[in-house]
Amino acid sequence: MVDATSPGQICSARPALTALALASALCLGCRPVEEGPAKLQPGVSPRDPPSLIIDRSPPRAAVTLPDFATVARDVGPSVIGVISTIEAGGERLRGIGSGMVVSTQGEILTNEHVVSRARDIKVQLPDRTQVPATIRYADPLLDLALLQLEREVDGLQPLEFRSIDPSPGEWIMAVGQPFALGDTVTVGVVSGLRRDHADLGSPRDLDPNGIWSFIQTDASINIGNSGGPLVDVEGRVVGITTAVRQDGQGLAFAIPSPMALRFIDEVRTHGRMRHTRLGIGAENSHAHAGYASAVRVTRVDRDGPGDRASLQVDDLILAVDGEPIARVSDVAYLAQLAGVGAKLNLTIARGEDLRTQQVLLIPEIAG
Repeated sequence: MVDATSPGQICSARPALTALALASALCLGCRPVEEGPAKLQPGVSPRDPPSLIIDRSPPRAAVTLPDFATVARDVGPSVIGVISTIEAGGERLRGIGSGMVVSTQGEILTNEHVVSRARDIKVQLPDRTQVPATIRYADPLLDLALLQLEREVDGLQPLEFRSIDPSPGEWIMAVGQPFALGDTVTVGVVSGLRRDHADLGSPRDLDPNGIWSFIQTDASINIGNSGGPLVDVEGRVVGITTAVRQDGQGLAFAIPSPMALRFIDEVRTHGRMRHTRLGIGAENSHAHAGYASAVRVTRVDRDGPGDRASLQVDDLILAVDGEPIARVSDVAYLAQLAGVGAKLNLTIARGEDLRTQQVLLIPEIAG
């Protein structure tokens, strides 16, 4: 649970959590002003009078917005309620979260925190029918859970997942069951990417050692939205809504769809999520060699993947598979996304020397 002093709050189904409404402000059809801020032209001395840059272009044509009504109609039948019953303090309490259909065989994806400690789980379908479900696998380090309906249901409509992350500024829609109100849609944009546990305000119900790289959005997400889809303008899932910040407005977060796809595939293939191991310790470090940020290696486990790839203490990891990284959480996320058996190409700075080290990912040590 998250108390009132904690800035982070997951949009859980748990009854004891306090409701938090997020405002979403959209500026549509804004026109450029006649005169913009003063800017220096190249080659002009700071002592010379600045030359103003004036935009004299005609007004922009009206912007055509996405057909959100059609997106909501197409996605709605695939979004369900997840009703969990827990025992706390000698009482049986009921909470409701959200989830989505991911196969015609009755597989349901939701957040792990929606069903953790649940003694009984029911899935409420769009027609209000309730069907018992069991947890097929749940992973608190990813906050994802795959449920299985206990009986066949005809007409299930799986959602399509997008395999790449969205871009900041991209339109999205959140669909879920906030406050058990039933089907609810809210609209916003992607506000940012790669947010970690600290960015969420360090919510207590999410493991600080989890593998986090959240999408940030200003779409209104509330208690009960957890586990529901964040979709693009074509109705494809780009994220699984997970958390809000208690001390902010327009700050909601979702697990990216590529990690959800990796999770589903691992559970279907191996019956669990196999966590990857690099065999190193690391910490955030300063920028280096033209890179805005870096991760410094602080420990290399003997005969681990990092050791076999000849990593050394004080090496600076600058990029993973050519993608610059900002902090340790990025390295952990990209390694888990690649999966066990994959090879990661790490761009390393060792002193003044830049090199590429290839690391073969292996499963973490059990227990």
